[in-house]
Amino acid sequence: MGPRVLVLGAGVSGLSSAVCVQQACPEAQVQLVSEHFSPDTTSDGSAGFWGPYLIGETDALLALWGNPTWKGIVEGFKQLSEDDMKQFDPSFETGTFYTALSVDVTPYLEWLMNRFKRQGGIVRQAKIENIEEVASQCDILINCSAMSSWHLFQDKDMFPIRGQVWKVQAPWVKHFYFLHEKDEDTTYVIPGVDLITVGGTAQMDDWNRNTNPEDGALMWEKAVTHFPMLQQATLVKSWVGLRPARKSLRLESETLNVDGRSIKVIHNYGHGGSGITMHWGCALEVTRMVLEALGTERKDAQRIVSRL
Repeated sequence: MGPRVLVLGAGVSGLSSAVCVQQACPEAQVQLVSEHFSPDTTSDGSAGFWGPYLIGETDALLALWGNPTWKGIVEGFKQLSEDDMKQFDPSFETGTFYTALSVDVTPYLEWLMNRFKRQGGIVRQAKIENIEEVASQCDILINCSAMSSWHLFQDKDMFPIRGQVWKVQAPWVKHFYFLHEKDEDTTYVIPGVDLITVGGTAQMDDWNRNTNPEDGALMWEKAVTHFPMLQQATLVKSWVGLRPARKSLRLESETLNVDGRSIKVIHNYGHGGSGITMHWGCALEVTRMVLEALGTERKDAQRIVSRL
């Protein structure tokens, strides 16, 4: 029997880690365990936009997989001229333009799950209350449990950043917009394949998973005021999720003694609002650590591609 690898969490970080490990180590038996699966994960509510957002102080990883210098990574970056700015709200002082990747997250998670199952992956739905419940089932545990790491691993550096958004129909909107105002939540409009994501809140240490009508009304009022092309949009639904935040993303391994047995635990969580942006690079790093633990050469992990 090959090595047993168990991945906790079925959001974009957990699924991409599971798929990458499978591809790099086909002899491994990889099991994915989670309480929630798509379309009921925090990842599903994401607008799927590429760009570091609410990621804390993860500078080294941004240099590897997120590049904080927009000019160096995005297409067509330019500073907007005075004439360019005339098409927007007169209160806007400055702006930039660029082209970036956007992912329709729910279909992408479905594609990852199908890929995982085709490669022999095992899927189990369960709410894990402590790691003793799964430690005996694996040789390597990959922790992508996001906010659940707060109690599973007693990580009190974790905190939620509550995000509430609108999902709307407005097929005439073809560009994304971000409005940054001092001491205000960022207002953003991000087109998807079928729906536009309009947001949003970034409420620190707020554990409320219910939509707040006052937040929704304020967001929509701001969005329509600054981006009047939304006036005829059809509101489809309001959505809330808790972004799993830390001062710095946790992407590292440790050895834990559980019930008298040593197991390797690889942590991959704390992405804040940058789960989509960071997921594939972090999955490759997780895979590198798995191969290292198994004594396999690192170069095997470098051939894995996302096919996005």
